[in-house]
Amino acid sequence: MKVERQQVSNDVESQQALWDNYWRSGAARYAPHDDIVDRVRQIAGPGATALEIGAGLGVDILAVASFGYEAIALDISKEALRLIRSKAESRVKNLHLVAADAFHLPFKNDSLDLIFHQGVMEHFPDPDPFLCEQKMALKTGGTIMADVPQTYTLYTLRKRWAIRRGKWFAGWETQYTPGALRQTVARAGFEVIETYGRDYDIPLFRYISRIERIGLNRYGRPIIPWVIRKPVGWLNGLFEKTRLSLYFRQCIGVVGVKR
Repeated sequence: MKVERQQVSNDVESQQALWDNYWRSGAARYAPHDDIVDRVRQIAGPGATALEIGAGLGVDILAVASFGYEAIALDISKEALRLIRSKAESRVKNLHLVAADAFHLPFKNDSLDLIFHQGVMEHFPDPDPFLCEQKMALKTGGTIMADVPQTYTLYTLRKRWAIRRGKWFAGWETQYTPGALRQTVARAGFEVIETYGRDYDIPLFRYISRIERIGLNRYGRPIIPWVIRKPVGWLNGLFEKTRLSLYFRQCIGVVGVKR
């Protein structure tokens, strides 16, 4: 795969320093996002070329690579890529690490099958050039997955308060409603085929969504009786199929196709 050299601006250098310091601090610890990895597997089969932009700790792209994809982890932070490399050694062979600016992707046009990113697009005041770069790199029929924080959450309130005081780890960050996210991705020329939500910001909803799996006693049996778990789980399943449920999720995403 051809990777071209590129000029890095002072602004890019400042962003690289910000994220290098963040990943070096060890403040971030998180597991693979199973919903994202599962959707990758539904969209494209093993052997497809999948790029994660802003790979961070690399937990998602490493999971994707383990299923047989030709996986690429791209990040502006060389510290992030160092962490990914340390995790990937002796685990996966089909993983490529690329240090680059997401606004100037160093790939040939029409060369990738799938591009996904989580917790990235909300850091850009104007995401249009970011998405247009991805459209050029994708093959016709290729897929994009854009995953961002949802607006109506406690997370948004905490974040805005921290930004106002100059204490937010990422500097500037925004959030999206489901409609705004669909419009943003469609504006870049993608056909949006799915909008999804994942994780609940409100603890009560989080517990309800897990009611069939939580509360096991010392013998591995559910504490909550079947007569409660079954109907509550069924009602929650119906709720999660509605558009309203998206407004209770901490993160939302869209899947778009390049036609």
